[in-house]
Amino acid sequence: MESPPLAGERGVKVQQNVCAECWQAWLEQSTLLINHYGIQVADPAQRRQLYPVMAEFLNVKELA
Repeated sequence: MESPPLAGERGVKVQQNVCAECWQAWLEQSTLLINHYGIQVADPAQRRQLYPVMAEFLNVKELA
């Protein structure tokens, strides 16, 4: 990826450890999770619920 897909250190770690295709797969999976569980991504506390799942999905443990 040309630039980090997320803000901050987490975005840099994703950029360094995840291919663009894998990131796209995560975006599709996260959309399903957000819709299924009714997560409000504008709420930082609810958004943080996705980070451990994202780390597991992308197999990058430092993201959680």
